Amino acid sequence: MLSIAGHKLYAPKGIGVLYVRRGVRTQSVLRGAGQESGRRPGTENVASIVGLGEACRLAAERLRNGGTERMTVLTRTLLTRLRQAIPDIILTGHPTARLPNTLNVLFPAVYGRAVLEACPQVMASTGSACHADREEASAILRAMGIPEHKALGAVRLSLGATTTAREIDDAADALAEAWRKCVAGTARAS
Repeated sequence: MLSIAGHKLYAPKGIGVLYVRRGVRTQSVLRGAGQESGRRPGTENVASIVGLGEACRLAAERLRNGGTERMTVLTRTLLTRLRQAIPDIILTGHPTARLPNTLNVLFPAVYGRAVLEACPQVMASTGSACHADREEASAILRAMGIPEHKALGAVRLSLGATTTAREIDDAADALAEAWRKCVAGTARAS
């Protein structure tokens, strides 16, 4: 099975795809009519389905036209700039075998959430949206053997299809400045 959340590739929110390999049996989570081979009842949201199809077409076009390479260069630049400003910052995961538009880094000596709160011009995440109200280390990072105090410094940075090199430079500068403010604030509080 494969699920795709449409909003991750600029389709309307609320639309997605569920690919079910032939022979895999599923149960309906809703009762009613038998659309989609009995998997769900109700009328399809045709406008959003068309939007998802167009988003997929545009994503395929971006991939054919060097989108992956462009994202790889931009994330590499962002990481290099962050490492220059924050020598002890840590990249989690594999250095090259990862999504080309995403970095997960550990800011040293501070909570990732504090860095983001001090940096309103950058929209990023410290973890999954379903845990946004809690200050706890990611279970994934902990399973990777990262100590809790380091894992709490995690920030996930995702680039979009329209992200520019200038925006990368601005984000790196803003994040580094926010980190410095947080470290200074931590030192004063001690």
